[in-house]
Amino acid sequence: MATDSKQHGARLGDQVYWYADTVTQTSPLVGWISRTPGEYTVNILVFAPDVGFMEKASVRHKDDPGLLENPAWRSWGCWDFSPAHKDMQRAVSAASTVAIAHERSKVNKG
Repeated sequence: MATDSKQHGARLGDQVYWYADTVTQTSPLVGWISRTPGEYTVNILVFAPDVGFMEKASVRHKDDPGLLENPAWRSWGCWDFSPAHKDMQRAVSAASTVAIAHERSKVNKG
């Protein structure tokens, strides 16, 4: 079964890396999720320094097994969350953990 973009939590405006080569996943371009048109795909507004902005349509996540099974899908590239986005997600998770622990300590004292 292909990996669903919703499983990865992709939302409009999320910063991602887009890779033209789905196998080596090198030389990423920074982009932002601009649409979520399909169950397994997103559109990405990519910035290329020599070209400017361009939209990449029907892009699947780098871990989608369909990229290995279907060569046509590889022609669209693949995406992953940018390191900055991953750092932000870790910070939000840590803050949530601290907030929950704080609330539990108040309940245990009361």
